[in-house]
Amino acid sequence: MSGNFQDGEGAATERGEQKNAWLLQTLKRNRNTAYLKQFGSPETAAAFRERVPVCIYEDLSPWLARIQAGDADILFAGRPVAYERTGGSTGGVKLIPYTDEGLSDFQNDIVPWLIDTIQTHHITGRVYFSISPATRPIAFNNGIPVGLPDAAYLGEIAGGMLTAMTAVPLDVANLSDVTQWRQRTLAYLKAASDLELISVWSPTFLLRLLDEIPDPQACWPRLKIVSCWASASSRRFADEVQRRLPHARLQPKGLLSTEAVVTVPDREGRPLPARHVFIEYAKDGRFFLEDALQMGEVYEAIVTTASGLYRYRTGDWLRCEGHTKQGRPILEFVGRGALTCDLVGEKLNESFVARCLQALSALPVSSMLLPDADCPGYVLICTRAPSEAVLAELEALLCTNPQYAYARRLGQLAPLRVLTHLEPFRVVERTMLARGARLGDIKPLALRREAFWLPLFKSFCP
Repeated sequence: MSGNFQDGEGAATERGEQKNAWLLQTLKRNRNTAYLKQFGSPETAAAFRERVPVCIYEDLSPWLARIQAGDADILFAGRPVAYERTGGSTGGVKLIPYTDEGLSDFQNDIVPWLIDTIQTHHITGRVYFSISPATRPIAFNNGIPVGLPDAAYLGEIAGGMLTAMTAVPLDVANLSDVTQWRQRTLAYLKAASDLELISVWSPTFLLRLLDEIPDPQACWPRLKIVSCWASASSRRFADEVQRRLPHARLQPKGLLSTEAVVTVPDREGRPLPARHVFIEYAKDGRFFLEDALQMGEVYEAIVTTASGLYRYRTGDWLRCEGHTKQGRPILEFVGRGALTCDLVGEKLNESFVARCLQALSALPVSSMLLPDADCPGYVLICTRAPSEAVLAELEALLCTNPQYAYARRLGQLAPLRVLTHLEPFRVVERTMLARGARLGDIKPLALRREAFWLPLFKSFCP
């Protein structure tokens, strides 16, 4: 799917052009690439937004294939320095190329947050950063590495600082056996009585480790900060992390994907737009820059990166929660709009399902919905069966989606059903590792749309 959105108000102000210095530098550096030349190699933000279409991964596939074949100057000047896998959580694995400039942009947005967090909270003890096991085999594409170690996104200086402060040696990432990796990680964490900072992506990653530590508050009496995803589907799990570590402050992570850093927390923990990426915001077929965002409105993030993604639809939806004194929008991640289930036209999306589950405190934290195509309807996966009243309440919340309610009235969708499993996220973890995902990146989604999930859970159930 490609095409331009109609510009929204405030999109071409002088102030907006001044904030586009990063974009202009990127366009100048890549003006002779095959992709931009077909659009006349635009040199201004206005020309770029007018000529270059919005795209998704499939639109770029022919260009990416040329890059993977070894061609230079296709989406960016020269060749990539690395590739990273994406798409492993919900679909087939795709490769995203990285340039030196693209990696530097990641570092320039992430490292200041890290340094500021350490200074603001006076972190003098040890820290733990999510270190995933090496479950994916080492691969190369025309001599270029596929996959990067976690520390690569921090750069040499910050990586050296992390090496000096880490509670768990970075070489734990070399272990390919998950059981050995978990045992070594837990041994180091249990011995780190001076641990003061934990930074992971997924809160479920941390919860799996906390399951093996009987009294983490006594184990880490000096713990000050726990940083993890805490929005949308992750909120329930982040709340559970906070419950188990009540003496530490929970700092929500910004929105970061393989493709780009979109938001970064400021000193007050508010997610603000990243600076080393060009972000546009789509709503109702119109296109806005950050100075035109309205409080309470929800937008899809469209990014342009130094690694060759131009006006790329991320599928990530953000709600503007207000503005800082400097006028910068505060953007809360609300879910993945692309994760939509549509058995008979009901169009349930993941962010909506996450809100429904979040509203019911009686539901176990690891609950999720799976579609059943054989008997059209949805199955609630949870650790214990909810009462009939709670199940009816969840059904009522789902019926606030008019298409779902209509399909239920017509009998096109069966009533909500329940399948219990003692450790549903372990099933997800095991499956995603086998599909090439990195352990620390596995997302706690409220809705998993692929048909293979339900038979898989049934096979694991007693």
